[in-house]
Order: sequence, then structure tokens, then C-alpha cells
Amino acid sequence: SAVSLPVSSHSQGPVSDDRKLYLSVIFMIILFKVAVLMIWGPGIAPDTSGYARFATLILEGRDWLTNAALQDSAIPTTVFRMAGYPMFIALTQLVSAENWQWIVVLSQFCLSVLSLFSLSRLVSELGIHPWGGAFCLVSVGLSFSLLLDNMILTDSFATSILVIVLSENAIATLRGRPFSFVQALFFGVLITVAFLFREGVATLSILFVVPLLIRAFVAEKHGWRSGAAIVVFFVPLVLVIQVYASWNEGRTGYRFVTSGGQTVYLQGLVDAAEKDPRIFSGNEPLEITARDHVKNFEFSEVLAIQASLFQQGYVAPELANMSKQKYFRSWVEYPGSMLRMTFGHIRENYAALTFRPLGSLRQIGLWINGEKPWPDYRELRNDMFNNAGAFCLFIGEMLERIIAIAITIAFVIGPIVWVVLLCLGKTESKRERLVCAALWVVYFGFLFAHALVHVETRYLAAVVPSSTLIGCLGIQKIIFRNKLVEPKF
Repeated sequence: SAVSLPVSSHSQGPVSDDRKLYLSVIFMIILFKVAVLMIWGPGIAPDTSGYARFATLILEGRDWLTNAALQDSAIPTTVFRMAGYPMFIALTQLVSAENWQWIVVLSQFCLSVLSLFSLSRLVSELGIHPWGGAFCLVSVGLSFSLLLDNMILTDSFATSILVIVLSENAIATLRGRPFSFVQALFFGVLITVAFLFREGVATLSILFVVPLLIRAFVAEKHGWRSGAAIVVFFVPLVLVIQVYASWNEGRTGYRFVTSGGQTVYLQGLVDAAEKDPRIFSGNEPLEITARDHVKNFEFSEVLAIQASLFQQGYVAPELANMSKQKYFRSWVEYPGSMLRMTFGHIRENYAALTFRPLGSLRQIGLWINGEKPWPDYRELRNDMFNNAGAFCLFIGEMLERIIAIAITIAFVIGPIVWVVLLCLGKTESKRERLVCAALWVVYFGFLFAHALVHVETRYLAAVVPSSTLIGCLGIQKIIFRNKLVEPKF
């Protein structure tokens, strides 16, 4: 029989049937991931060797704690990368030197399951229909998560932690619960753990102020305490950043967290120089060296610049500082070119990230086996009438793209419309509207923060799940806008 459309469930958790459905979906996702792992094995990316090398240094002794090996290369391993993931890899190697990669991936699976469970709770709180919620979980669990959880990269752990924090905070906001000091400290510790895996989390965590402020604003009581708890949220992160920087200062003489900026900032400058040669027209060592090496505007040339400057006597922390100073100076000297570079990093294919099981499966095959299990969308289109398999895959990927783009459009437009209606007093769902608006801000904050230097689709993995949920919620509101009951799915 038809059931009433759930308008809101802010006052109660998922009903029993919903829980069973969502747990069943999560269980099927786990089985599918394990099957992919058994067939193809753990995925090795170009960055994997750096983490493994760091882990080896950890297991070999304590020398890495006091010796950063700045004179050994332009990009020393223990200076360029955060220590969290290598430490975890070293731990798994102690458990099993032969099967450590499998242990890492299975551990990533476990944390990913917790993030999916948090998302299932948020689905129910938003009042998304159970079958729509099941679709959301499938979309999240078999898109980015399918790819990143199978790879030996920091993205999976960091993404899962950020998703958990965003989801659990959104759930508490929808229920009108104040932000307690204990929960603030717990969330802060989680964010700090994510930071130890990926340095960029420190900067991106600033965006969490938006959903936390919304929570303080709509809390049923103790609003001022919720505001004060935001400070507590950042305490663990700030303390660990200072300890980490002090450790590096003690072993190198330079105060910094990592030297990752030596490639991150320089990559953005190289991208900007492709449209504006004036970017490297000065007489500083970095600019002179860049003119000698930048021809095709590729990442390999960024590494070549670093290597050349290292030969000239500059070490990694100095290279990072040079790149950073040049980057921000370029924003002052050539704001138009830097702005064009930023917007140039935002590609139309980001609209297809909300639902891409086939695309993720193809990408896993490419990363693990070195070749695609089937051609990409454009190649399939050219061969679709000559091969039945290609035709089926093309139709599948075409539908996948249509669904993803529809969800993304609903996500981009929905929260804007809802906030306008809220301001006009034409809606009573204040908490829901503001929560969606906060997650909308976090999403675009992540996008533009990365676009300022360099964007890879996996950098958005932590915020795509919320865009999927909000997009599906928007579509549901459009479909059932004038209906008291909904049809059976």
C-alpha cells in the first residue's frame, strides 16, 4: 500500500524497517568491494611508494625522528609527507610483512562502513524516502568509495573521517541538539587524525565553522555553549600542528608541517603560466628556473624545477617557502591570470561525480592493472554500433551520467531556493534548510580551495556524499511537491 511521504524525522531515528534496508545495502556494498579486492587486489598509485618508503624508515630505526635528510633530495620523504599514514602502514607491516597491503585496504573498508552508517542516519533525519536513501548509499558506496577504499592512498581514511564528522554534526543539528564540549573535543580529535593523514585537512577544517555555527544558531538551548564549543573543536588540531611544526624545526631548523607546498603552489603557478607567460617573467631563482623547464605545463616539469633548484643549493623547506611566496605574490601582480587559472580548474565532469559506479570500476581496473577493463565513454560511443557489449556499456554509462548530472543540478540549485524561501518566511523547515545550506557551503568551499592550486576529482570525495543526499532530497521534493501520498517504489 502507499505510504505517506516522510516530511521530517528530526525527532526520531530511523525506523526499524529503514535500518534493516540500509544495513542490507551497506552489507551488499561490502560484499561487492571485497569481491573487487579479491579479483584485482589492492590498488597501487604513484604516491603509494612514498608512503611505503616512509614506513620502511620508521621500521628501520629512530633516525628519521631526528634526521630529515634534507641534503639527500629535493623532496625528502619524511619532510614532504605527513607521518600518519606511513605509521599505519608500518603497523600493518609488523602484523604481516607479506599481506600488509590487504590489511590496509580492509581497514579502509571498515572505516568506510562507519561513514556509510552515519550517512544512513542522516538520510533518515532528512526525511528521504527509504528507497531513495538506499540509492544514496549505493551511489556513495560504489562511486568514490569503491575507488579510494581499494587504493593504498590517504584519501580513504581522511574522506571517511570527514564524512562521519559532517554527517553526525548535521544529524545533531536537525535534532536541535547543542554542541557540547565533549562532542566538540571528540570531533576535533577525529579531524586531527585526518590531518595526520592529509595536511590539507588543516586548511579545509576552517569550512567546518559554517555547519557548526548553524548548529549553535538552531540549538534548542545553550546556544552560547555551542558557540564556545567551536573553539574547543579546533584545540586538538592547533596543538598537534604546533607539536608537528616544532618537531620539524628541531630536526631541520625550519618551522613547518610538511614541504608539500613546494609542488602544490608551484603546480598552480605553472597552470597559470600556460595562459600568461608573465607569471615567470621575473628574476628570482624560481622564475628563472621555471622559464628553463616549463615547456608543456606538466607536473613532471614542476618536479624538474624542484630538482634544479635543489642542485642550486635550496632544500625542501626553502623550496616550499619560495613557491608559496611566489604564488601569493602572483595573486597581487596578476590577479586576472590567477583567477582564470582557478576557474579553469573547475571542469564540467565534476557534475558527474554524484553517481558513477561504472566509472569508478573502470578507473580501479586502470589503476590496478594498468589498463581499462573497458573503454571510456567517448570510445564506447564510437564503437557502440559495432559491438553489443560496447552498446550496453555505453547505455549504462550514459544513464549513469544523466542521473549524476540531475542530482548535481538539484544539489546546486536546491539549497539556494530553500534559503530564499526561508528568508521570505514561506517554509517551516528551518533546520533542514540551514543544514543543507551549510553542507552546500562546505562543498563549494572544498571545490574552490582546491581549485586555487590544483584539483583532482578524488579531492572532493569527502563532500560528494552530502551533495548526493541533498540532490536526491531536492528531486524528492520536486516529485512529491503536490502529493499527500507517494506511489510505491
